[in-house]
This record gives sequence, C-alpha cells and structure tokens, in this order.
Amino acid sequence: MTDRRVDVVVIGAGMGGLIAASLLAKSGLNVQVLEMDSRPGGYLAGFQRKKFLFDTAIHWLNQCGPGGGVRRILDFVGPGAPATPPLRKIRRYRSETLDYLLTENPDELRDRLISDHPDQAGAITDFFAAARTIGDAFETMTDHMRASETMTFREKGRRGRYMAPVGMRFLKYVKHSTEDGFTKLFPSPALLEMFCSEERLIGCLTQVGWAYTGDYQVPPHGGSQEFAHFLVRALEAFGGAISYRSRVTEIELDGGAVAGVRYREGRTRFTDHAIACKYVLAACDLDAVYDGMLPAGTIDPKLLERLRAADVYHSSVTVSLALDVPPEELGFTEELVFLTRDGIGRLDHNNGDPEQAGISILVPSLRDPSMAPSGTGTMTLMVSAKVDYGDRWKTGPNDERGPGYKAFKKAFADVLIRRVEEALAPGLSERILICDIATPITHLRYTGNRDGSIMAARPSRANMKNKVAGYTTPVKRLYVAGHCAELGGGVPIATRAGSNAALLVLKEEKPEVFRIVADVMDGTRDPTDPIPDWMGSL
Repeated sequence: MTDRRVDVVVIGAGMGGLIAASLLAKSGLNVQVLEMDSRPGGYLAGFQRKKFLFDTAIHWLNQCGPGGGVRRILDFVGPGAPATPPLRKIRRYRSETLDYLLTENPDELRDRLISDHPDQAGAITDFFAAARTIGDAFETMTDHMRASETMTFREKGRRGRYMAPVGMRFLKYVKHSTEDGFTKLFPSPALLEMFCSEERLIGCLTQVGWAYTGDYQVPPHGGSQEFAHFLVRALEAFGGAISYRSRVTEIELDGGAVAGVRYREGRTRFTDHAIACKYVLAACDLDAVYDGMLPAGTIDPKLLERLRAADVYHSSVTVSLALDVPPEELGFTEELVFLTRDGIGRLDHNNGDPEQAGISILVPSLRDPSMAPSGTGTMTLMVSAKVDYGDRWKTGPNDERGPGYKAFKKAFADVLIRRVEEALAPGLSERILICDIATPITHLRYTGNRDGSIMAARPSRANMKNKVAGYTTPVKRLYVAGHCAELGGGVPIATRAGSNAALLVLKEEKPEVFRIVADVMDGTRDPTDPIPDWMGSL
C-alpha cells in the first residue's frame, strides 16, 4: 500500500543528495529524502563525543570561497550558508629528512626548494610554473559546472570550443606517473622526494596550483556538518522532508520507468513504507542501486561488470583524538601535516600498513576553537586503507565487530599515534582523553559505498574509457546525484553532481527554473539576484 505520493525521492543525504533536494524543493517540487544513517551529511556528518566535535573525513575545501562553484550554489539555495575562511597555511611535507610548507604564497616554497637545491633550480621553477597553469585551468572550469546531459547541442559545441584549450593544459601531465613525470618533465630529485606518496604527476601539480589561485578553504565554524545542517534547514523550509534510518529496499518500475520506492525505517524495530514518485535521484553507491534496489535483470550484466571493475579510491582509517591540551602546545599550526617515512616505496605510502602509510594529521580545534572545551583540543590522524586488510579487520565474512575487531583497530591506531609522537609531538599519547577509531568497516556501515570507498571512482584513463561515471541510467527518470555521477570526489564534485541531477529533473518539470539554475552554474547569473515569487526563499 502506498503511503503517499511525491515528485522526487532522493536516496542519500550526503552533500550531493542534499544539494539536489534543496534545489528541487526550492523550485516548488515535492521532495522526500531517505537516509539510512541517523543524521545527515554522509562523509561530512561529523560526530560528537562528550563535549568534543569531530569532522569525519575532511582535509580542506575548494570552490567554497567567493565566486567558487560550491559557494554559488549555496548562495542560490539561500542566505545563511556556512562561511568558509581561506586557508593560509596549507600542507606541510614532513619526514625524517624533509620539512617543507606550502602556503597561500607557493613561491615561498619554490624559493626554499631552490635555495636548498640550487642545481635543480630550472626544474623546480618549471614545475611551479606548470602548477600555476593547472591552477588557472581549474579556476576557468569553475564556470563550467554543468554536465553535458543538461546541455543543448549548441551549448555543447560552445563549451567544447572554449574548454579545448583548457583541457590541453592538463593533457601534457595527466598521462604521467609521478616518477615518470619528474624524470621526463621536471628532473628534480628534491620534488620527487617531497611528493613521495603521490602516484600521479597531476596530483602534485594540483596541490600547488590551487594554492596559486587561493582555492583552499577551511570548514565552517562548528565543523563540516554545518553544510548538512544548512541544507536540511533549507529543504524543510521549502516544504521538503527527510527521513532517517530509512533504507531503500526496492525502486519500483512501471514500463521501464520509475514509479516509486519501498523502504524500511527503524533501527531495531522496523516499519515498511512505500512512496509513489516520478523521479528517483540516487545520491548513494550505484552498485547498491543496480544490484540491490532494482528488479533482477534490469541492468545489463556488461554494465555491472564495468562498474565492478572500476578503479575506486581506497577507504581510510580515521583516528579522532580529544586532547587535554590545545594542539598548539604540542607544536602544531593550522596546516595539514603529511608525515611520511624515508626509504619507503611510492605505493607503500598508500598500502594501509600503519608502519609505512603516509599519515595526514589535522588539528581542527586550532582552526575552530568551538570544537573543543577551553584548554583542550582535537586532532585527527588519517591513512589510506583497504577493507580486506587483516582478514577484513578481524570481522570475518559477516563483518562482525567483536572483541577481535576492537583490539585490531586499537593496535592499528596505537602505531599511528606512536609514529606521530616520535616524529612531531613528544608525549602525545599521555594527552589523549578520547580515541575514536573509524576503519573501512565503519565507512562501509555508514555509507554503503563499495569497500567503504571515500570518493568512488578515480579520474583514471581506464575509468574514462569505460564510462563508469554519469548522470543517466538505463531506467527512465532514475538519475545519479552523488559521487558516482562524476570521477573524483570531494565537496565540489558532490555539489556539481547534486546540482546537475536537479537540472535533469527541472529540464522536464520546470523549464523556467532550469534556466535560472543553469545560468547560476554557468556563472552568468548572480546567485543572489531576485527570483520568481513562487520559488522558495529562506
């Protein structure tokens, strides 16, 4: 029996799902969001332990500053979007023999490297010049958030002519591994050592390129969860609704098109519900949609095979620490510190072994004192990890999180804490009040992403060739609105995904609003310009 009827059901309340839902609700459509967790935000959800607030998986932000693509969409949703101050000190590259800092003025790092390695001055200078070019190219792409599926033939042609030169700036570098690139294009052992964990040259250039364009921001006051709170408030103000602990069990079809969804709500006691709808936006793992929510045989097995073979980002281990002293007393400042070991192979820095993996170290309470009580602080340690490490983290075939799992993840975290203590913060282990450990099993439980992946498919040539990302599906009026719609990840990609999925619905249902949102995404309309009276406002 159908509980009710809405225009659009959005599966997943991460950044992509909430952006899509709020845009559609603002446009006058009846929207229902279904989220399997007890809180919104996905990887931006954050959590609280006693009086300490923690972000779950965010290092820095892009495109959230004035004029950025994310900021334009947030401003269009309505006033009061969380502010994201610029990040001045960005990334410290630290090992037993290295200590280099990337700031908002990358030329300072360039000059320091040249001073330390004058024989490599030419290659270092060329690298930083190339990074500036890459940064400018990304900035140009800010006004090209729209997916081709939302464009007319003429618009596609115009964008192709405009973006071709921009794409050429990337083409020279995207094909190179880091070692190959630094050997052929920038023969600098110093740079090769500094970027000892990066597998692709373009990743090295991008880090510096964003610094040149000032495109690093810190999370808002109160943590990254404030994005989700703002979007939920907007969604509900526009008449939309969100249900938590609601896991979709079936997407119903009629003649090959979306007809509704069935979902189960609850944590220990469950109730089953059905909603009739015209559109479904999947802001969740696409494997889960194709394999578990659609009727058997709906999806071509060859498509499923391509998706399962896709090269996806690893998961992570995140160790969230509450400290009995402010982190600055341990010698930390606002930048992310990336701690590596000398003499470790490039791939080993990402292999998930706690003794070898590169450790990202953040001190969120230093950037935002509201995240910890006065006189205390928070610290986050994060390493790349795989779900199958250590016999699936000692959970066995059914992912049972018993004593073996708890002991194994604690031993893993203890190694990371020891390494940070020895290299950067003597006495760290004695200052810990709370230690919360999230493994790939944790991420799998809370997100449903394949293998607990943090950002779905990588922007690799193989993934591009196999077309593993996209907005449309074989099912009519079922669109992808989350990280599976695009290659890559992060807040800008999620915002782009949610916005484009909303455009696909608006193109059919609200052409006049489609044009407004499209112009905002294209950078040809100020997001704060007056809108029709019948649209929602905050």
